[in-house]
Amino acid sequence: MSAPQLKLGLIDRVARYSRYLLLLPGFVLILLFLLIPLSMIITISFFERFTIAGPENFTLKNYIAFFTSPQTPVILLNTFGMSLLACLITFLLGYPMAYFLVFRVKSARARFFVVSLLLVPFLIDWSVRVVAWLPILGESGIVNYALMSLGVIKEPLELLFGRSALLIIWPQTYLLWMIFPSYLALTRIDPDIINAAKVLKAPPHRVFFDVTFRLSLPGVVMGFIFVFVSALGDYITPALWAGGIQTLGLSVANYAANFVWPYAAALSTILVAIALLILYLLLKVVDIKKLVY
Repeated sequence: MSAPQLKLGLIDRVARYSRYLLLLPGFVLILLFLLIPLSMIITISFFERFTIAGPENFTLKNYIAFFTSPQTPVILLNTFGMSLLACLITFLLGYPMAYFLVFRVKSARARFFVVSLLLVPFLIDWSVRVVAWLPILGESGIVNYALMSLGVIKEPLELLFGRSALLIIWPQTYLLWMIFPSYLALTRIDPDIINAAKVLKAPPHRVFFDVTFRLSLPGVVMGFIFVFVSALGDYITPALWAGGIQTLGLSVANYAANFVWPYAAALSTILVAIALLILYLLLKVVDIKKLVY
């Protein structure tokens, strides 16, 4: 085979596998910073102790201790119950805003202005946004002052240092993660489909639920996943503003801070496993590919 033919063959082979080469940097990052650390966490969870020399004494007692603890139902309810409620509230707030942007705001400039307003809180440093909740939701904060001035309440509400704080702070923090996927899904709906339903004399609520909402469901589920996973992994908000109610994320942080690595690793593994199971069930309900292709 001549040199030009070898060169052409090499070029064809590179062109054939070039798309896989484009995936290589992302795959390396996922391997180094996700798969390898996760496999290490799972491995450590099956040992009694973890020292500089390595793990010692293979055991299942970390998992047995968790599932036999009387606090486990409370921790699971706090973790997944509050996360699901936060997702529901975020959906009730975010989906109407996405619907409004797509079907009611006709000007591209007006859409850009509204989206810019939504992004403003995220231009502020995270620590400042966390501290800002005290003058807003505290006993002497703006919300309680306004309600007492209007005569709605006589005594300040305890909005912070309880579960109610999570149901206020999490939806505000993760609202964009629900709005943007829903917005993307709504923009991909063919207007002719909606018009056809109207021409066929379908009632407005049937047009919305059977056409608009059903076709935008992949975006809703994607937003639900973003919010749910973010809330599951958040342990700082429960520690600061929810009175330290026990969640799996906060428990992991506490045990890790006290160098109880195997038990913290077991809790992390359980958290990831249950989250993956819930996400798998969600992805079985809708086809996320409809949001991409």
